[in-house]
Amino acid sequence: MDNLFSDIRYAMRQLGRAPGFTVAAVLTLALGIGANAAIFSAVYTLLLRSLPFQSADRIVGIYETHPQVAAGAEVTFPDYLDWKRQQKSFEQVSAYSASAPETMSLVVDGRAEQVRKVLASGNFFSLLGATPQLGRTFVEQDDNAGNNHVVVLSAEVWQRYFGRDPGVIGHTVDLNGAAYTVIGVLAAGAAFPAEGEVWLPLSLLSKEEQESRVWHTVNVLGRLRPGVSVAEARADMQTVAGRLALSYPATNGSVGVVLRPLREQLVGALRPAMLSLMGSVVLVLLIACANVANLLLVRAAADRRQVAIRQALGASSGRLFGQSLAMTLILCVLGGGLGTAFAAVTLPLLRVALSHTAGVDLGLIQSIRLSVPVLLVTFGVCTVMALAFGLLPVLKRPRELVDALRPGDQSSTGRRSKSLLMGVEIAFAVVVLFLGAILLRSFQRLAAVDPGFRTDHLLSFEVTLPEPRYQDETQETNRFYEQLLEKVGHVPGVLSVASTTQVPLKSSLSMSRFLIAGEPKPAAGTFPFAQLRTVSPDYFKTMGLGLRQGRLFEQKDIEKGTALFVVNQAFVDRYLAGRDAVETTLLLGVLSPQPEKFPIYGVVSNAREVGVSAEAQPVMYMPGFGTHAVVLVRTQIAPESVVSAVREAVHEIDPMQPIYHVETMDEVLSDTVARQRVTAILLDVFALLALILTGVGMYGVLSYSIAQRTREIGVRIAVGATRGDVVRLVLGQIAWPVVLDWWLGEWRHLRSCACCEDCCLELAASILGRWR
Repeated sequence: MDNLFSDIRYAMRQLGRAPGFTVAAVLTLALGIGANAAIFSAVYTLLLRSLPFQSADRIVGIYETHPQVAAGAEVTFPDYLDWKRQQKSFEQVSAYSASAPETMSLVVDGRAEQVRKVLASGNFFSLLGATPQLGRTFVEQDDNAGNNHVVVLSAEVWQRYFGRDPGVIGHTVDLNGAAYTVIGVLAAGAAFPAEGEVWLPLSLLSKEEQESRVWHTVNVLGRLRPGVSVAEARADMQTVAGRLALSYPATNGSVGVVLRPLREQLVGALRPAMLSLMGSVVLVLLIACANVANLLLVRAAADRRQVAIRQALGASSGRLFGQSLAMTLILCVLGGGLGTAFAAVTLPLLRVALSHTAGVDLGLIQSIRLSVPVLLVTFGVCTVMALAFGLLPVLKRPRELVDALRPGDQSSTGRRSKSLLMGVEIAFAVVVLFLGAILLRSFQRLAAVDPGFRTDHLLSFEVTLPEPRYQDETQETNRFYEQLLEKVGHVPGVLSVASTTQVPLKSSLSMSRFLIAGEPKPAAGTFPFAQLRTVSPDYFKTMGLGLRQGRLFEQKDIEKGTALFVVNQAFVDRYLAGRDAVETTLLLGVLSPQPEKFPIYGVVSNAREVGVSAEAQPVMYMPGFGTHAVVLVRTQIAPESVVSAVREAVHEIDPMQPIYHVETMDEVLSDTVARQRVTAILLDVFALLALILTGVGMYGVLSYSIAQRTREIGVRIAVGATRGDVVRLVLGQIAWPVVLDWWLGEWRHLRSCACCEDCCLELAASILGRWR
């Protein structure tokens, strides 16, 4: 123990005598460790940490697949019931629905607030294993028609609107004008889906949704039986789907089943991005380690004579290692502590950046923080580095004491090792730089995509009229929106105003099968699909969508209830090639005995309604209003400046009607590319950090090495060497590590690839794997 304290005191004196070396080493380690701690915190939370549900690895989402739908789709309620009865692989199968209208009006203290609703089956919380902090959750009896006016609150709603009052259990609350009894409050972080705020029984689905195999409004979860794999469950569900396809060929003829683990459902498309970022910061840490190793080797070369004297006086290898370990341990502890503090400061910024990523559970994002496993990994990294760095000077100790004690220039010792480490640094830095450049280029191309309409000076907000007071396409609903659009249109600075059913740049919540009148009926299950959006007459003017053919909607079309469509050019290109669109009639309700006819009256230009990362999809527009609407306001002034006037206009019509999701279209556009932007920015930051660390490390090592070779350089100049000769000598020392033919070849391969982000991430993983 005395030797340990003696070694620590000696190490602190040595570090104090070389403040430049100490500061450089500590800051280098802090940057590398801090970046890794921050990204690993996100990776651990999103991809490794246990989810806040019981045995979450056995919970899977069950989705339908359709030929016309790329990803898994929601399920019809009758299909869910059949799945539940016929499957053999799950202990429990439950369902929930967050379909439109997504919100309800909650009356608190005489004012109405909009809250997100989720309809859930009686065994939903039992399947998740979610335990409430107050009261109880749903049971099977709550799904009965006479007992379904009960509600479970999220912890956030309980705190925001009820002040964490435990007496809320058993009290009634006003939701959409109806009384619901509060039976429970969920624990913080246990909400699923995370955006849910109030949960109601699934039996509150409309009669049409409960009886029809056309309305896809239900999400299904299953808890696997012990010993049953996902592959076995998938085969079982495919068998069930096959039986339903034979029983209901018109609706289920081409329907398959896909299973997704719950974590994949929560993380969405963020997984490859996080793994790419993790690989990049590991390379940054290796660059930092190479920097510090080089500095220690240079310092060991400078202390070679002193170490030889200590060895000659009887110091053992263990004693020398202990002194070296004490110095590196102090450096790693200081670097690790500073790096952890750096990670703690940057994590809130990382949470904000990731929270705008679509398709990722917000509850998981908000739970990203420094945790015990992250700190243990950081401590382990520091320990391993301390041991490795402590060995370097010992491994480089002189083998022949006579040579080490001989006076003269010993600066050449370890030159090859330092050059090798510099070569490794350059290689790692080039990899990170290439990845950052690739993803930045990908994001720049995505940001340059024309969405098909002007996003500037365009404000959007949502309104959900409470049922049963309002109903879709009724006179009262139409009157509300007509008055609203008129009042908002007269607000100073407003150029035009319109309504639609979904925020532009986001996929429609409604898709419809259809047929083209006069064409033969396709095989069961192969009807064409298109997005369906209900819009007001001024929608195309407000969005700036040009008329290509025919005419647009008029107010009289809504007043008379005229059945007609305006379609976009993508619809014409895919389904009406070679036809005159305005002379075409579409048939909707094709699975009913008497389909309804909708003539096409016009064709408009394309807008990327589902986001700039996807091509324009076929869309059918029809005139009208529903209980839920997205109101779009085109202004000639800053859109944010008219929000208060818009709220006043709504309250003049209905004082109890709130508006929500108020955002500019520029913000919506920014959110649609948030994942690509965050990935590109972080990779570019790491690339810059790698470049700085590599440059500083090379400068520090070379300057220190040249200082140690002053005698040799002086002799060379004395015997006739020119300044150019000396420069070539120094550059030759590091010339071979900079030969990067392999990396340049990889760069040419990457440049020849189509610049989409998914491909870039796959290439990134390939490069990292190839280097390993």
